[in-house]
Amino acid sequence: MKKKILILIIIIVVVILGIGGYFLIFNKEKNTDALKFKKEYESLNNTIRESDKEKYNNVTIDKDNPIKYVTVDEAIKLLDSKKAIIYVGANWCPWCRNMIKPMLDVSKKLNIKTIYYLELDDDKSNYEVKNGELKKINNGSKSYYKLLEKLKDYLKDYELTDEEGKTYSTGEKRIYMPFFITVKNGGIVEAKEISRTLEDGQTKYSKMTKKQYNDLYDKFYETFSKIYSSDDTCPVNDKCN
Repeated sequence: MKKKILILIIIIVVVILGIGGYFLIFNKEKNTDALKFKKEYESLNNTIRESDKEKYNNVTIDKDNPIKYVTVDEAIKLLDSKKAIIYVGANWCPWCRNMIKPMLDVSKKLNIKTIYYLELDDDKSNYEVKNGELKKINNGSKSYYKLLEKLKDYLKDYELTDEEGKTYSTGEKRIYMPFFITVKNGGIVEAKEISRTLEDGQTKYSKMTKKQYNDLYDKFYETFSKIYSSDDTCPVNDKCN
């Protein structure tokens, strides 16, 4: 009898440990991208940007944010999905850092479970102007140019301006950050920049005012609510959609 009870206890313990382990692994996988996003953006708080010696503004990001990292190829596939929000940005982009809070606040308000995050630093092409000549520093990846082709109707021309104010055209389109693509039923609803308008005396590194926060909140709410409502409770592309 004691042996049977001991075996039963062992089985119960194994089951409990198994279930606990499953949820531990599941939650770890679920939160990996969210924590990575938080760490990347917060790592630049109060640091100096080498290119212009300006100090980055602080951002505070919840560890349970809805960010999921995607590659360029994955982002292209999402353009044909049933429902998706794609954010193109970078932690070093001052404009991106300033819109993080209103973006995440709206996503929480609308119960948005996933915002796909695309970084293009390793994929995009880059040019520079030297001695009055436009020079290409590096080519973009094949996937990057494919994405540009998909979004060409929504993008601005890629142009550079030298110190004398002369403009040089690269002949390419450009995704200027922070850029948001919203998709519904396999079609692009919107693809556009969403950033604040600077007030007098501000720079792109300045702390956001309450009015700027409210303006950005309204912009995100208007954009995101076109594909989500406050009644949505499922992750994008989930079966319940």
